[in-house]
Amino acid sequence: MPRFAPALLALLLLASGLASAGPWEEGYAAYQRRDYTTAVAKWRQVADKGNAKAQSLMGLMYFFGQGVKQDYPQAISWLNLAAAQGEPRAHFRIGSMHENAQGFTQNNLMAAVSYTMAAELGHPEASEALMRVSAELSPKESALASRLAQTCIKRAYKACESALNP
Repeated sequence: MPRFAPALLALLLLASGLASAGPWEEGYAAYQRRDYTTAVAKWRQVADKGNAKAQSLMGLMYFFGQGVKQDYPQAISWLNLAAAQGEPRAHFRIGSMHENAQGFTQNNLMAAVSYTMAAELGHPEASEALMRVSAELSPKESALASRLAQTCIKRAYKACESALNP
């Protein structure tokens, strides 16, 4: 029986690790039960360590005012951190905020830039949103939006502010 002790100990350690969820999982569980304050607290722990998905979720929590007071500047701050790492939901929400004047002045050109990046990253709604805002742009503006998005993509989403504010 002593031969099995190391295997049994490893199995118990593995099981205890699975039973004790980390901040990401705890945040998700809290969100599922609509305990948004706890979800924000848990996801912030992960977001503060640079996790792009958690940063995007923090941005969405501030955007919708779930677990925190609705705060577009805070939402933008978190979404920008996530977008700089190529997180598609962050790019999509930034585009939506530009399109709908939520935290930004309404700007379909900038919405098109963000939607282009979100589409390139596989966001399921981005192509349709891009078509919608592009219909409001001149051909010259559409070309500029595409060029700005491609510049940002080539920079791996880093330092996009300089590309977007020539």
